[in-house]
Order: sequence, then structure tokens, then C-alpha cells
Amino acid sequence: MTRIEPPKFGTDGLRARAGEAPMDPETLRRVGAALGVLLQRTGPAQKRVLVGNDGRDSAPWILEALAQGLAAAEVAVGDVGLCTTPALAFLCRTEKVDAGIMISASHNPAHDNGVKIFAADGSKLRDDDENELAMLAAELRPADLKSPRARDRAALLAKYETSFADAFPALDLTGRKVCIDGANGGGSVLAPRILRAFGAEVVEFACEPDGFNVNDDCGALHPERLAAAVRENGACFGICLDGDGDRGIFVDERGEVRNGDDVLALFGRQLHTAGRLPGARVVATVMSNLGLHKALREVGVGVHVTPVGDRHVWLAMKELGAAVGGEQSGHVLFTDNGLVGDGLYTGLRLLDAVRDRPMSQAFAGFTRFPQELVNVVVGKKPDLASVPAIAEMAAAVERQLGADGRLVLRYSGTEPKCRVMIEAPDQATCQRLCRELALVIARELA
Repeated sequence: MTRIEPPKFGTDGLRARAGEAPMDPETLRRVGAALGVLLQRTGPAQKRVLVGNDGRDSAPWILEALAQGLAAAEVAVGDVGLCTTPALAFLCRTEKVDAGIMISASHNPAHDNGVKIFAADGSKLRDDDENELAMLAAELRPADLKSPRARDRAALLAKYETSFADAFPALDLTGRKVCIDGANGGGSVLAPRILRAFGAEVVEFACEPDGFNVNDDCGALHPERLAAAVRENGACFGICLDGDGDRGIFVDERGEVRNGDDVLALFGRQLHTAGRLPGARVVATVMSNLGLHKALREVGVGVHVTPVGDRHVWLAMKELGAAVGGEQSGHVLFTDNGLVGDGLYTGLRLLDAVRDRPMSQAFAGFTRFPQELVNVVVGKKPDLASVPAIAEMAAAVERQLGADGRLVLRYSGTEPKCRVMIEAPDQATCQRLCRELALVIARELA
């Protein structure tokens, strides 16, 4: 039996260029088989897995490889087709299935792909489970491969759509114009249809996936085009999803872009005023702006800080019983929505909270500190503190910033990049210090 290196799970599942390890057919067959073996341990009943995708051209053969491995372990596969990650997580929670697999590389370009694996309750696998799955995948070689036919379960998505009416029974968007950027991804069909169900006049942007245009100059990483659309169409609001719809960036009626920190500031204040913010705190990551801490502190709300990644936010919210948490990048989690990041849900919750007021008024009260983020492509990822030139430069930057700013230095969990984020009293200082530190990192880690 041939053994391979265990596939390495990052901060959000497996991810790579489609066709390259671990997103190659052989590894994916092994991952499917390993997941099947783990599921079979829970008893003799027929095991079922739901699979969805965000529309990338590589999704069909990735589904086929996963299904072959799952079939070798006698696991049935249902395919819901084009959908968002939160839609798949919802179906895992509400249908009698044992796991879910989302085929998506989130905000990455179309040539990448990935898999996110969910437990039966819709939560992402814990680190220990992923580690065990990776070790099993390295040891297994699925025998007697079949050509399984994944059962078409796209009709299940209607249940996800209906859940919005249950969540927002008083929301009426009749006569209101809303712009939606579907990132040419998983939310391209679902999101406009759900908005129209509330009566909104919907202006669609990047809602025509062709397998190759996901996140291409659109989506949560490029909200400036949606901002222009909001202004040009006189819309009251804009919702900008990423490829798999688990994050949302928003645009108010003036065309100003609002990220996850804006959302946390708004709901932190609102829930606290209503007496619905346990512990008087929200959960945010180290990447959240200092302005969020200041805005919430002024109304008696604290911020519990976690490492980057919505999984860390999820764990902290579970432990603390927090009502809301999230990331600056647009992952926002609410306890009463199953702690699942869902950009469309967050957008509708904002519309429900604001009702007839201008969205810009609801976001007032949060002033963002100037911030600069630079992604440095690296050829290796040693401990940053172990590289003298980087450690010395980082210490010098922190001395210059003092108590009026901060530096966050970390590797991407899914890409060969080092992220340099600096906040300071003025943008020029942010840019200068980011540039100087990035040059050192690029030189040392080439």
C-alpha cells in the first residue's frame, strides 16, 4: 500500500491550485475514503454526505474524486450543486446527513479550489478531527473504485431560502433598491432570489458564473465596483459576497464601503442597548481595527480578541456564550443563526435592524483608525521571530508606533504569503512602515 504525505489542512480546510496536491484526484479520493471510514465508526446505519460547490470549473471532477472515495467506504453522496457555504452548513444541520463537503476556494481565484468539511451539526471539523482524517488519508488507498452517481439534491436549497422568511418575518423591502454582488460564485442565484422574496428591487452584479470568473474583479475583495453601482442606481444598500458566500462586505446608500468591523460595532451597540449582549462583549480577531475597540469601549462593551480565522471566533463564542463575533474581512457570526458565517444573512439582518433609516446613520459612531495591509509572497514560512532581520525590523516598527498604533505580522493559512498589517494615527505612517517591513520580509523569505 502506497503512503503519501498527509494532506495539510489550513485555517479553512484544504486549498490549492486545482490539480495540484492536495487538490489532485488521488489525494481527494483518499480524503473521501478517510471521511467515510470515520463516519462508519459511528454505527451500521447508511451514511450520507451532502456536497455543494461555488461554481468553479474544477468542481465536477473534484466531486467525482471525493465520491469515488466515499463510495469505497459505502457512503452515499448527494449533490446540491451551486450554493453557498452557509447554505450547505444549514442543510447539514436540518437534513438527516452525517457530513457535508463544500467544494470552494472562497475568495481565491478561479484556478484554485478547496474542500471544507462539515459535521452533521453544520460546524466545521475540529483540528483533531482534521488531523485524524489527514493521517487516514495518507494510509488509505481506495480499492475497487466505482463510478458513483451523486444523487441530485438541489431541491433541498428551497429549505435554506425559506429559512430567511422565518428569520426575518417583519422585513419588507418593497420599494427599496438593493444591489447584490454575487462574486460570480455560490450566491449568484440564491442571493438575488432571496432578496426578491422580501420585495426588494434587485440590481445584480457579478451573478453570472461561468466556471472561470469567480472573484474576478468582483466580490468581497473588490467592493469598489459595487459601491459605484449603489451610487449610480440610487440604491439604499449593497451586499458584496465572496465566492462561497460566507462573508459579506457592505455598502451604505452613500456608496461608503463597510466591513466586518462596522457590522460588529453596529450590532455590539444595538444588542447591548437591548440587553441582549451576554457579558457585554463581542468577539473579534487580532485583525480588527483599533477603532472598533474604542467605539465599543465608549458604550461599555468589551472586545474578546482571538487569532485570525472564523473557527477561532466560533470557538470563543461557544466558550463565552457571546451573541455576536466576527472578522474584519466580513465573516460575522450570530449565536441565533447557528454560529455560521453567512454574508447574505448578515446583510438582511442589517436591513431588518435599520428598517427605514439611512444605512449610513446606523453605522455612525465608529471611526476606523488608518490601516495598511500588505501581502508579501514568500518562498518559505519559518517562525518570523527566528529570522533576526525580520524580528529586529518588527521591533523597530513597534517602537515607532508606541501606544498609538499596532503591528500584526502573520502568515496566511491558505496561501504562500506573509501578511503585514499596521495601524497608526495617519495613513502615511502606516504605508511607510508597512513598505519598509515588507521589503525586509520579501528579501529574507524569498
